Amino acid sequence: MTSTLPNRSLRRATVAVYVVFILAGFAFASWASRIPQVRDALELSPRGLGLVLLAIALGSVVSMPLAGVVVSRLGAARTVAIMAVVAAVGMVTAAVGYRVGVVPVVVGLFLLGVGNGTWDVAMNVEGAEVEQRLGRAIMPRFHAGFSVGTVGGAAVGVALVALGVSARAHLLVVAGIV
Repeated sequence: MTSTLPNRSLRRATVAVYVVFILAGFAFASWASRIPQVRDALELSPRGLGLVLLAIALGSVVSMPLAGVVVSRLGAARTVAIMAVVAAVGMVTAAVGYRVGVVPVVVGLFLLGVGNGTWDVAMNVEGAEVEQRLGRAIMPRFHAGFSVGTVGGAAVGVALVALGVSARAHLLVVAGIV
């Protein structure tokens, strides 16, 4: 009985890491599928849109160097959970704020970048631990899960745009799922 317990635990951990990678990809592509609506609502020029989108990168650049400290203090799994919430809050802020103006979108996207950047580091740490426990390489499969999530997020985004579902409703649901 004890020999099956670690196997079950390891299977659960493997599935959990897959889910986290898929969700990260799904969230990213969901936001990306709505950039045209946000751009139009804010009446942004290409340059203006580029500057707004820079907020995501700035959030990631700020958070990623600190991610190791956060993961070492909180643990990878807890960091993933907390940063998924930070990313979701950022998505909600951008989803609600784009009807108000540029500032809430920039704040939301910065939070999305902070959450996503640290989430990315933590999920890779979790993936490496699972890989180590398995005793074989599986990280490429986890990264494939991210790609599956992006395809799913983009497909859902396209379908919801075609159905006339608002960007706000779409992104609020995605944030809730995350």
